[in-house]
Parts: sequence; C-alpha cells; structure tokens
Amino acid sequence: MTFFRLILVASTLGIGVLCAEIIPVASIRDLVNSADLIVVGRVERVEKTGQGSKELQGRTYPGKSFLAELRVDETIKGEPLPAAFTLHYSTPSTDAVGNVAEGGLASNTYRVVLLKKTDTGYEFVSPYYPSLPACPKSCATDWHVDLGDDAYHRVLQRVLDVLCASSDTNEKKLALWALNWDEDSSAAPFLKAALAHPEIRADPVLSSDLVSYLLRWKDLSVLPLAENAIFQPSQHTDGNSKSNLLLAISKLNPELSVPLLTRALKLPEPEARIAAARFLQYTESETALDGLLSALDDPNREVQFAVMQSLGNLTEQYQWRPSSTEPDAFWFSCIQHWREFEAARKAAVREQKL
Repeated sequence: MTFFRLILVASTLGIGVLCAEIIPVASIRDLVNSADLIVVGRVERVEKTGQGSKELQGRTYPGKSFLAELRVDETIKGEPLPAAFTLHYSTPSTDAVGNVAEGGLASNTYRVVLLKKTDTGYEFVSPYYPSLPACPKSCATDWHVDLGDDAYHRVLQRVLDVLCASSDTNEKKLALWALNWDEDSSAAPFLKAALAHPEIRADPVLSSDLVSYLLRWKDLSVLPLAENAIFQPSQHTDGNSKSNLLLAISKLNPELSVPLLTRALKLPEPEARIAAARFLQYTESETALDGLLSALDDPNREVQFAVMQSLGNLTEQYQWRPSSTEPDAFWFSCIQHWREFEAARKAAVREQKL
C-alpha cells in the first residue's frame, strides 16, 4: 500500500510543528487481493476477552483480544461461511512507528470484513482497515450502474451502496473516504449518479467530496459544481473539503487550474488558502508565479510559508539563507528574497516589451 506523510514545519519559522503521522492510504484493490476470506454482514456483538500481544511488521506489540459475532449475508471471496460466524482477533496497541493501530470491529455495524488465514484461524488483512462500510441494500440496479462481478468490484459496489442506501451521513463519509483516487476510477459513474441523491445534494461537504473524486478522474462536467462549492458563501463548504477540491483542481490542465487556485488564495478560510498556495506548485506551470508572489502579504504565516515553499519548488531556488538566526529576522529575510525575485521578474518583463 502507498503512504501519506504529513509535512513537518520548522518551529524556527514561527509556525507550529505538525505531528508526523505515517498512515496507510486505503486501497480496496490491495485489501481484496491480500484477503483469503471476505464476508459481508452485520457485526452483532463485540466483546473484549483479554490482553495479549500482536505481531506487526516483524515486531511484537502489546495488544487486546476480542471476540466478534457476525451474521454473514454473503461470502465474496473464500469458502462460504455459515450465517453465524465467530471471529477471534487481536489488535496491536501501536505499530512500528508508534502510531495507534485502531483497527477493530464495532457492534451493530454492517461491514465488509477482510481476513487472511493464520495457523490458528483468521486475522485482519490490515490493522488499519479490518473492514469497510457496507449496506445490505443495493442501489446499483436502480441507478443502472454495473461495476463488474470480480471480488474487487463486488466489494467496491458494497461500499458505494452506502452512499445511496444508508441514512447515516458519517457512514456515507466513511464509504467515500475508503475510495482511492488512483485506483477506483470505475466508481465514477456511480458517484455521478450519487450527486443527484437528495441526502447527498443537501450536504455541501459530502457532495463536494464526490466532486473532488470526479475531478481527479477528469470529469470536467462537475467543474462548475466545484467552483460553487469553493467560492459561493451560501454553500457552507468547510475548509478541508475546499482543500480536497483544490487538490483535485491542481491535477487539471494549468489553463484551468492556475486561475482557480490563484483565485482561491483570497478565500476567507486560512486552510483553503494554504492548500491553494501549496497546490499551485503541482501545476508545474510558470503562470502560477504571479499569483503566488501576490500572496506574500497574506496575514497568515502558514499561508506565507506555503507560498514560499511553492515558489521555491517552481523556480528550483532552495539554497537562499537567512541573514540572522532570530525567527523574525529569518522570516523577513525569506520574504525579502522573494520580493527581490518579484522585482527582477517584473524588470525582465518590462525589458522584453521595450
């Protein structure tokens, strides 16, 4: 599986240090391929049975042992199980880098459970993704979307059914977050249909997350929806969802992405401005420089830092050094460097016009 690492920001810049986390990105395809047994059903009861230990990535950690009683509706992969199935499992307290591996099952939930064989029974394929949200009711037929009959697409379909068949908004969000931008593009027609669902349409955050995926899969028909979610105050889209939309937009052609990301540098939410500044570098376009330089005066230092980070990556100017070790003097030195760069850039443009 691939991994996502949060960026560390140096405290000498006057910015709070973010906690470093390394967590696996969900990959339904990898989970399915690694599983020996995949079942779908209701987790009726979970009981803690004691303390123990758990091996993870070649190391042994303290752990907790549980018993889960499942009512199995379908076996997607492996030998079919009886309707009543009892699973004994353990979860580690921490993983190899100190993060808590929270993978487990919760009572009274409907799930796709992904397991692999051991000498004594079964264990979860992933301590981070022991199960995926699912729904007993399918809406694929109603929406005329057929993903396929292999194990991966059957699991994907079960996850997507949550978007239309469950009334729990949190479950819908969990189902959407289980998707992988790089692997699950076959879900695009289903997400497009889901945008018309009344409950999703009434939730600006959830609908904008669907639009983010569709944009990453190059469906430009939803770009007007993305613009409304980002720039219309009446949409009530939160900063994190705007950040996801801006990330998706950064993967489009620079002729589309740069103007929108530049406009987003004026948004009221600092986290959205940080995202716009950071993602402008992903366009790999020189046309992003003017917008970034204009944002050097942003009142938020984290925005300013993201601006300078993108300017450095776009121009490959990494080796400038502060004139002082004092944080404020260091910051002024950084800003001054890019002011001089901006002035030189404008002078070059004037010279070309002469």
